[in-house]
Amino acid sequence: MEQKAFIGIGSNIGDSTKNCTASIIKLTEDKRVRLISRSFFYVTSPVSAIEQKDFINCVVCIIWAGSPFDLLELLNSIEEIMGRSRGDKNGPRTIDLDILLFGDLVLNSPSLKIPHPELHKRKFAIIPCIEIEPAIIHPVYGRQLKEFLADIGDEQKIEKLESL
Repeated sequence: MEQKAFIGIGSNIGDSTKNCTASIIKLTEDKRVRLISRSFFYVTSPVSAIEQKDFINCVVCIIWAGSPFDLLELLNSIEEIMGRSRGDKNGPRTIDLDILLFGDLVLNSPSLKIPHPELHKRKFAIIPCIEIEPAIIHPVYGRQLKEFLADIGDEQKIEKLESL
């Protein structure tokens, strides 16, 4: 069964824009993936107490022919191929690939939570999602994602990267 999924992509180690682009290419090389749309790239501040560089973030919308667990496995394998090290939670990373939404699925398993539990708290995830689909609904709260922006403070900086 095919399902629309939104994947959050971020990097703040090395050439972050190139890392994000490479991860999208690797993702779309899988025959179960059909790319629907990609947001702009954004320069964003880290949401962590750990001192680190700003991130480059974007979101892709795909059609996925498989289970959410199969998608997680693919994303983890891409991260591993690209040199992701799983050190500090919310620390610097070469690439970070997260399932933000998977249709209207709500899943809470030990290995995978959908929607992403922090989605509604992070501008760097919300803004690219609503760029792709302005009226997108959070399946747990039943509210449009854009409604959550008013609840997020100005400490989360996000700026569209106008050129590469």
